[in-house]
Amino acid sequence: MKHLLIILFCTPILLKSQISTDSERLSKMEYMKLSSKINCDSTTGSNLEHKICLNLNFQKLDSTLNSSYLKVLNVIESDSLKTLFVQGQKQWLKNRHTQSVIRSEIYRGHLLGIKYLSFMVLTTQNRIEELKSLTLD
Repeated sequence: MKHLLIILFCTPILLKSQISTDSERLSKMEYMKLSSKINCDSTTGSNLEHKICLNLNFQKLDSTLNSSYLKVLNVIESDSLKTLFVQGQKQWLKNRHTQSVIRSEIYRGHLLGIKYLSFMVLTTQNRIEELKSLTLD
């Protein structure tokens, strides 16, 4: 019974560990207040519109990433492997942010945001494919 209680209390911690603060942080950027006025299927090509649409795309992809992560987590039976997987995903999230900052550092203004978001999108798409390959989706 003692082990069952430990598992029940630890499982929510494992499941919540993927929740990305990047998506939350980016969705609250000041420029995102204009997102309801932008049609990403038909933009004028401005840098601001591009940045908003990249941000919206990232948020969708990050949600997909969370779902893919949970699918993999749910098929792992070993507690030690689950722990390793959770730790690896946390490290991957930190690395995604760090690499995006490094790649966009030389830019300024909207271009900085565009380069940062572009790499976040690309990296997230790649990670989704990696996770899908683990669940044979």
